[in-house]
Amino acid sequence: MTDPVRRSIALPGGEIAVLAWPAPERPRLLAAHGNGLNAMSLKAMLGPLAGRFDIVAADLRGHGRTTLPANPETHHSWETYARDLQQLMQTLDRPADLLAGHSMGAVSLLLAAGAMDDPPPLALIEPVVLAPYIYWAAHTPAWPVFRARIGLGDRARRRTNAWPSRKAALDRYSAKAPFDAWAPGVLEDYLEDGLTERADSWRLACDPAWEGANFEACRHDLMAAARRAGSRLHVLKAARGSTVINARGLERRGARISTLDAVSHLAPMEAPARCASWIADVARSEGVLD
Repeated sequence: MTDPVRRSIALPGGEIAVLAWPAPERPRLLAAHGNGLNAMSLKAMLGPLAGRFDIVAADLRGHGRTTLPANPETHHSWETYARDLQQLMQTLDRPADLLAGHSMGAVSLLLAAGAMDDPPPLALIEPVVLAPYIYWAAHTPAWPVFRARIGLGDRARRRTNAWPSRKAALDRYSAKAPFDAWAPGVLEDYLEDGLTERADSWRLACDPAWEGANFEACRHDLMAAARRAGSRLHVLKAARGSTVINARGLERRGARISTLDAVSHLAPMEAPARCASWIADVARSEGVLD
């Protein structure tokens, strides 16, 4: 598998870190990862696509090696990531021909595409598409009640966040779900950029408070962006524990939805080769690849 090139690109307030698999004559693919993860966590999925695409994969704000400020107290919408991705695309030497992301990164790319006059095709794996009342509640005084009932943010904030070594973190994660279902090497890839060394310990690059805030940041209009993308929006839904809750809402706006069997929400980590094959199929169906 070809190793990516590391780059840091200046944006207002800091730098966004990216992994690149350069192929200047090939279509540009821009990729984004899920909550709490990083671009390296997608290496096993993106690596097989190297050479067929000119790939750029970003560490989102508050994740991996990106240094943009991440204040959980003021974070209420994934539009934050959409704006960062829009700014990233404006700095690149040419537009993206395909947007491909997982979970929160998939939604962030969709929101970014929704602001474009002519968005490219999107290949989104397990975007977080919740029931409409969740997004409604996020704009009301009742949101703290809904947030507490969902509980994902509070669980994220309680994550263990100190290890004496990288190996200690690897040993802990590899023995527990959901990491024990990941394909060989993916956990090591994730931890390469998912841990940072401090004076007294190794800690998560994505602070648990920021990860928790992401679970609760629901003030974005996903369906408006889906309407803009229309039939260029392709969604891969996991057979187990999918977060594509409102698939019907996407379909009403023109999205084309497929299901991948024998995987969970973390499909790119569990079945990276199958996800890569699906992305290539989407690109061929849209005329991005021959």
